[in-house]
Amino acid sequence: MCQILIVRSIATNGLLIIIWLLRSSLWLQFKPHQIAAGAAYLAARSLNMDLTSCQNVWQEFYTPPSVLKDVVQQLMELF
Repeated sequence: MCQILIVRSIATNGLLIIIWLLRSSLWLQFKPHQIAAGAAYLAARSLNMDLTSCQNVWQEFYTPPSVLKDVVQQLMELF
């Protein structure tokens, strides 16, 4: 049950991030799955999740670490 709540929290926070980024040109610079990876990363980080043990999760988004870093950096500039 706890896992379901965590996933819902990440999804909710990620969706809010995506709504904000639609007001920017970020979606013109990156592919949708790369933006989703960045939004999920920031959502998890905002929930104070330990992301060091989740390195393989980002591979599911087919997003290299360098691109993830760029997306996250630009998303953070929006907030």
